[in-house]
Amino acid sequence: MDISTIIGVVVAFGSIIGGYLLEHGVLSSLFLLSPFLIVFGGTWGATILSFGFGEILAALKFFVGTVFTKHSPNPEKLIQKMREMADACRKEGLLKLQTMLDDSDISDDSFLPLKEGMILTLDMKPAEEIASTMTADLDTYMVKKNMEIEVFMAAGGFSPTLGIIGTVMGLIQVLSNMTDAAALMASIAVAFLATLYGILFANLLYFPMANRMKADLKRQKVYREMMIEGMCLIASGKSARDVENQLSLYYHVFKNGQKKYKEGINN
Repeated sequence: MDISTIIGVVVAFGSIIGGYLLEHGVLSSLFLLSPFLIVFGGTWGATILSFGFGEILAALKFFVGTVFTKHSPNPEKLIQKMREMADACRKEGLLKLQTMLDDSDISDDSFLPLKEGMILTLDMKPAEEIASTMTADLDTYMVKKNMEIEVFMAAGGFSPTLGIIGTVMGLIQVLSNMTDAAALMASIAVAFLATLYGILFANLLYFPMANRMKADLKRQKVYREMMIEGMCLIASGKSARDVENQLSLYYHVFKNGQKKYKEGINN
């Protein structure tokens, strides 16, 4: 897991719990099953109605992959590989790509768009057609991933509303039995827990999850755009140096990108 995720969770929840305890609050009073079931269950029930199980499972897989899996785009590896491809094609012709398709360096799924471009190049497609086909594939990928992000955005929208519903239900229960003043005040406090849960889940879980996925998707988009441009340059017969220089312009989007960009310029 990325260290920033751990820090974010600790700071967010630690600040809220710490502030509550500083005012001499009792921590156990913040944890009750009934408002949790209303808010959490109701939120995901509404989300399932909106999207269906397939989209929700895909969204959860996307989130887990974003946060817990070390699969971040590696622009250095991509540029190096495309430099090798450009150099080989200049020396031995485009058919050299056939032997490079099975390289272990590009065996994982993140290189599938690159392999698609290599096959198109082997079919002697012009650079414009390669760009058009790979861009269409990228557009489809972006639509799919944005739908998965919308799952968490929708959950963040439903959650506060379910919190209000839970609070109203609690107040109805309170007002139906007003004989004991002490019990009445305690029940009101419990009723407002649903609102707390709804707002907290939305702003500390669902929306941050969606925003994290959006940031990752933007990097993935740029990574795939690098593949598109690189394959078009190779198909056009550009040199390895030209390919490297052009793709190095994308470094800014990635971690330590400014440093890598300057290193490329100095070389």
